[in-house]
Amino acid sequence: MGEQVAFWADCLKSLKRKQVLALLLVVDSRGSSPGKVGAKLFIDADGTSYGTIGGGKVEYDLSAQTLSLLHEPESCTRLFYQQHNGSGQVCGGTQTVLFYRLAQADLCILEQINQAFQEQVVRQLSFTPQGLMLGTPEETSPELFFSDSLEAGWIYQELIGVQKTAYIIGGGHVSLALSQVLALLDFEIIVIDQRQAVKTMGGNHFAQRKTVAPYAEIDRIVPDGKQVYIFIMTHSHQTDQQVLAKLANKQWAYLGLLGSKRKIKLLQSNLSESIDPERWKLIHAPLGLAINSQTPMEIAISIAAELIQLK
Repeated sequence: MGEQVAFWADCLKSLKRKQVLALLLVVDSRGSSPGKVGAKLFIDADGTSYGTIGGGKVEYDLSAQTLSLLHEPESCTRLFYQQHNGSGQVCGGTQTVLFYRLAQADLCILEQINQAFQEQVVRQLSFTPQGLMLGTPEETSPELFFSDSLEAGWIYQELIGVQKTAYIIGGGHVSLALSQVLALLDFEIIVIDQRQAVKTMGGNHFAQRKTVAPYAEIDRIVPDGKQVYIFIMTHSHQTDQQVLAKLANKQWAYLGLLGSKRKIKLLQSNLSESIDPERWKLIHAPLGLAINSQTPMEIAISIAAELIQLK
């Protein structure tokens, strides 16, 4: 279960047991302030919490403030503006945190949020001073959006039901290590190999799905999508080339190819007629950050670091 899926599932369970919950949500973060945009924490009336908005003194202080607000029946949605001056446990920057008082009237929306994740249907969750709403996003809606102006007031919107999916092509040692690392980053993981009985693929307990299928059909197995992340690491140059040729021109958020610079140049030459130079600029080849990684786990960490840098 992904981090966001687990958060909202636990939030729903807790609200069913309790009358109210305090929800804290980072809607804006700049500089070196703790907690990225979208980070969430909920607290019940007993002070029990789940999730995090960055930890440290900021989280402790805001948790104490919102716990007191939770006991005020008239408390309403509001924003906390945090200015970090570089002292204590933070390094400087600004952060805006939303407080929302979840009550029994919100159970219906929380159930719809959990349903959206289960059915993988993208919905748009909106917070305004008037409350919480769930709707259908536009095609161009960003994953996270925050606006605060004197004229229009403030609004925070987040796409939910969104599931980043990693398609790891090849079931070898690096594939196994990458599956373990990406499982920590909230990815749904699918491993595909055309070979039968690959030991490292059979022992991969981090992937949600493992598929044995010919690489000649890979373009039918891997869909187009803005949340599709592709990692090509098959057992040979020839199969890498075959897979790359079929997937390079699809729609994806990320496509990376494991291999040396010499190998990449050879593949680029071989595929010059099917993949144009502008498309090659979008492909991460070799994939991962250049951190002199050697072992499968080191390579997996370099790939994860590149994904974090891109985000």
